[in-house]
Amino acid sequence: MKIAIVGAGGIGGYLAVKLIVAGAEVALVARGSHRAAIAQRGLRLVEPDGEVTVKPPVLTDDLGEIGLQDLVIVAVKAHQLSGAITQLHPALGPETRVLPFQNGVDAPDLLARSFGRDRALIGVARIFANITAPGVITRYGVPRRFSIGALDGSQSSVGDILACFRAAGIEAPDLDDIRTDLWTKFILFNATSSITAGTRCRFGVLRDLPEVVDLARTIMKETHAVGVASGVPLPETLIEECLRLFLEELPSDGRTSTAHDLEDGRALEIDYVSGAVARRGRELGVDVTASETVYALLRPWRDGR
Repeated sequence: MKIAIVGAGGIGGYLAVKLIVAGAEVALVARGSHRAAIAQRGLRLVEPDGEVTVKPPVLTDDLGEIGLQDLVIVAVKAHQLSGAITQLHPALGPETRVLPFQNGVDAPDLLARSFGRDRALIGVARIFANITAPGVITRYGVPRRFSIGALDGSQSSVGDILACFRAAGIEAPDLDDIRTDLWTKFILFNATSSITAGTRCRFGVLRDLPEVVDLARTIMKETHAVGVASGVPLPETLIEECLRLFLEELPSDGRTSTAHDLEDGRALEIDYVSGAVARRGRELGVDVTASETVYALLRPWRDGR
């Protein structure tokens, strides 16, 4: 399988290293000082149990140079997806599928409108990883799961991709309906993204503050209600399960990518996280006051410092 990975940040960089070590034919699209460092010294992945450095078989900043691919993984930020879509055509053959790994729930629909429902997939990444220096990806904590499926929620058409990921040691689970998994992550991420960016604090500090825990629960309830109103099968118990994950399983020294971007002065993808819940909630008649408030507080920083 010929795989192009567009975006070499925490998700794209992690997948690139794992797939290359396993012998996959990977073309990595990266830019700026990060691409220059990878070209010079390789792409280094630092994990709690060790580190490894690889040389991507193909490294470029131009999708027109990589030829037709079997699978294109789009791992740019949510607010960069529309721009990336316009550049994907040179890599797309008749059977090429496009797999997005973005925060939020908008990416599959955006890809389907651009390339058709038979090409667009759903991807859900659960991992805490980010660029810590040009050419270096660091992963924190335990979660490193990647869910893959079709737009109807099934996995029957993605068996070859699941096999490829698993052969590379990437956790890719079997699921009854990936749409439920997509919204489950969104419920957790909207809350944790909002509070780690809004407070400028890490998980270990925030879960000891009752006021912050209450805010996280409220944001989770709002996101859950928007998902149910959108027709996604979400059990009511999901709210407390996501809260338990926040309180018990997220790494104490961890933050979300939104918090990292805010600190580093980069543009924020809040239009696709708290902003998306606010937008969808207003359209569906769901009370989303907490998400609207967090979005308003982070809005001055949306385009970066």
